Amino acid sequence: MSAIDCDNLWAIRPAWAEPATRGGSAARRGFDSSRRGRAGSSRRPAPPAVTPPVAMPASAATLRMLSELQAERQRAERMCDALSKYVPPQLVDRLMASPDGLSLGHETRDVTILFADIRGFTGIAEAMKGRPDQLADVVNAVLEPLADIVLAHGGVLDKYMGDCIMAFWGAPDSDPDHARRAFDAARGMIERMPAIDAEARAVAGRDVHLPRIDIGVGLNSGDCVVGNVGSRRRWDYSVLGDPVNVASRLQQLCKTYGRSLLAGEATARHLAGVVDLVEIDRTTVRGRCEPQGVYALDQAPAGRRAC
Repeated sequence: MSAIDCDNLWAIRPAWAEPATRGGSAARRGFDSSRRGRAGSSRRPAPPAVTPPVAMPASAATLRMLSELQAERQRAERMCDALSKYVPPQLVDRLMASPDGLSLGHETRDVTILFADIRGFTGIAEAMKGRPDQLADVVNAVLEPLADIVLAHGGVLDKYMGDCIMAFWGAPDSDPDHARRAFDAARGMIERMPAIDAEARAVAGRDVHLPRIDIGVGLNSGDCVVGNVGSRRRWDYSVLGDPVNVASRLQQLCKTYGRSLLAGEATARHLAGVVDLVEIDRTTVRGRCEPQGVYALDQAPAGRRAC
């Protein structure tokens, strides 16, 4: 079907489709003109407009098609708006142009996963005891700019888990530079935290004495199953696999090592020669039997410990 100018279709509607609010039907307008002519007007009365019966079915079909096109456009706009909350706008455009690019099944991809958690959340919740709505506003003031940073670096927002955010790179669109993009996002989050901390305090109000708000970020890379996870009633586009678990454990270890950012061995290999990451320890993370290398920025200042 060729492109249709929806704004101009209404201009070529048949006379029988003229709204009553614009002077009534064509026959009525002709009748009114005739009455004005008998009342002494010098103008000749205009004969009533006659619409050939053959035109009515075709015009009705045109209007139905116009209505369907408008409904379809509204559905597409809603879909774009929903997708744009989780994936970058440029990826939304690609998926809308080629829906087959987003598989309904599962596939194995080399991805980088990021977990970012608000440090000292217990102290924040205690300071806002009895103000649950305001506490939610403070958490949103922290998570929203972090989510914006993820999307700005081409990541996919997987989920929010209380005061923690999970994201990944490398799917659904294949990206060989996924580890670098994830690292840049993590560093951008950390650099943005002073401004985020100030904004969260403004939201909380001067009468609330919040502890300093900071984050811990864990990164890890590896082959994961990527696809729709859940049930027929509700599903999420997510990643599953051992690299996801390791990324989560590394985020939890940030407080132990006094660092704002920790990365796994696979991510360090991806970033070799690009980012100065050094191995600071080898440890067996919870849930694994083999020791895991723990990497951090070379000579990075120790992160602020949570209270």
